[in-house]
Amino acid sequence: MTRFFLTKPLFPDLKRWLVLAGMCAGVVFTADSSSYSQAFNAEEKYWADPTTGFAIGGYDVVSYWSAAGPVLGKDEYELQMAKTTWRFSNKGNFEEFRKYAGVYAPQFSGYGAYAVSQGKAPRGNPRIWVVADNKLYLFFSLKGKKNWLENQQESIRKAIENWPALRRQIARPN
Repeated sequence: MTRFFLTKPLFPDLKRWLVLAGMCAGVVFTADSSSYSQAFNAEEKYWADPTTGFAIGGYDVVSYWSAAGPVLGKDEYELQMAKTTWRFSNKGNFEEFRKYAGVYAPQFSGYGAYAVSQGKAPRGNPRIWVVADNKLYLFFSLKGKKNWLENQQESIRKAIENWPALRRQIARPN
């Protein structure tokens, strides 16, 4: 009998992808026709809680990919990025976001995805969300989430079309 011993992993990133895939089970919806992914932009104005200043209400954006779903971040894991304070529930999530912010940051800067598709930009509710095609979308209301899911491809297309003008409106000082 011949035995093979590998000195290097055969598929070095396979374990990471399997873990991520397992964590996403049950919360991932597919958005095949959209290859849109908002890159993380340090100049972008991500929505922040007006009282605390924390991005998406202080929720740990990396936690949306876990089986347990979103959790609030802790003050010991804060990161200043994109003119906003982001919070994380643990050091691993803090480091993961620091390295891959563009993967985890919410689409449309955390504003309600369905509302953006309708030409509006209310803040997304961090407790109403979907991870679709490995992208995080927040919604202003449960009704908006339901409408978005009913016609996901069209909603994404319209939101992508509307976002540049809405982003300019959001960026303007009051």
